[in-house]
Amino acid sequence: MKFTLYLVLFVLFLFQCSSNSSNLIPQSCREASKHDPNLSYDFCVSSLEANISKNTPPTNLEDLVGMSIEITKSNGTNIISNIVKLLKNQTFDKYAKACLKDCYDLYNDSLSTLEDAMVAFKSKDFGTVNIKLSAAMDGSVTCEDQFKDKKGEVSPLTKENNDFFQLNVMSLVFIEMCHQHS
Repeated sequence: MKFTLYLVLFVLFLFQCSSNSSNLIPQSCREASKHDPNLSYDFCVSSLEANISKNTPPTNLEDLVGMSIEITKSNGTNIISNIVKLLKNQTFDKYAKACLKDCYDLYNDSLSTLEDAMVAFKSKDFGTVNIKLSAAMDGSVTCEDQFKDKKGEVSPLTKENNDFFQLNVMSLVFIEMCHQHS
């Protein structure tokens, strides 16, 4: 009888732990999107859940921070690949190609900055993490804005820039939440 009671309690404990883990992403994204209007709840959840199969499922807020920075780095790498393809496209004029080359440099710098952010996060240097993530985020804004400097020019990277911006916002808000809970 005693063994059965312990077994039932153990199973309930495991169920509770897995239930909390499965709710971590939606709960954290709900809180994060309330903290920052630049972050869409749906974007947050879909970005994280799409990457669970590639990563160990997060069990706490700290795991989400690391995961979100890694997702942002991966996204930046994909954007660089896309820019390389766009630069080979002959339909862009000199101005657009110059903007794309600048975007390429901005995203390359952002990847290095995100690597620095991850190192700072692992050291629990939240101030440096905030600075590095903000700098990476600014790269996507600068990339998008430079296309607007020429009347009639349309950025071919608007969606990518917006996604990269939101991924950085997500990381920044998670860092703040993590810092508040520590």
